[in-house]
Amino acid sequence: MTFSVVAFDPNEKKWGVGVASRFLSVGSVVPWAKAGVGCIATQSYANYSYGPEGLSFLKSHSSKETIQMLTSKDAMAPKRQVAAVDSSGTPFAFTGSDCMDYAGHIVGQNYSVQGNILAGPSVLEAMSEEMSKEGKLEERILSALFAAERQGGDRRGRQSASILVVSDEDHFEEGSDIFMDIRVEDAKEPLPELKRIMEVWMATFFEKEYVSIGDNKEIIERALRENGFESLEKLAEFRNVEFNIKDGKIGRHTIKVITSGL
Repeated sequence: MTFSVVAFDPNEKKWGVGVASRFLSVGSVVPWAKAGVGCIATQSYANYSYGPEGLSFLKSHSSKETIQMLTSKDAMAPKRQVAAVDSSGTPFAFTGSDCMDYAGHIVGQNYSVQGNILAGPSVLEAMSEEMSKEGKLEERILSALFAAERQGGDRRGRQSASILVVSDEDHFEEGSDIFMDIRVEDAKEPLPELKRIMEVWMATFFEKEYVSIGDNKEIIERALRENGFESLEKLAEFRNVEFNIKDGKIGRHTIKVITSGL
């Protein structure tokens, strides 16, 4: 009852899962990932054990072998849908014969997109097209989810969404392999909210690209008026991103955060 993507970025050594559904807190069930090991999406009468067991199998098996081991011992496998990308970036997906229509998957280079109870095959085709483009893994995943929604997405509607990205080289907190772990548990429009949270996450933990404050004077002044602040510094402090203003410049993600009308 979900559409999702599992993917690997060989340049940045990132594994990621993005998912959206007409189901409460889909991010607490579907996405699983471990840096250097791989990632998994388990959905359609989701078997929660596919997550931890699958990651354990991926430590020494390919994505295909892992999914075959998971489904071969599951009496309800015909109702399941699961996809994985292994440590080498090779994807594999399984869509059970009893999954609710429309159900299917598309496997591409370093990614797989899959879904069930979808508006039609165009949902997966749109997702696959976005995942085939250049760009940051987390941004392509978000774009793929939006592309699915534009094609009708989950036929039942929308409720929650999530993106989980892990990395061998970049993480948001010392001792963790998590690059990004963001969720919208219950919302009328989960994807726009997920996009907003992504900007806050990036501004807080990974702001690296800066733009001129002067070049963005008009939008900044409008944000100050609308939010009732006298200075950019005070507004940024209120948003908890004041550390991304320096030398006449402001972070690219930070400016989106302070001008988004949070």
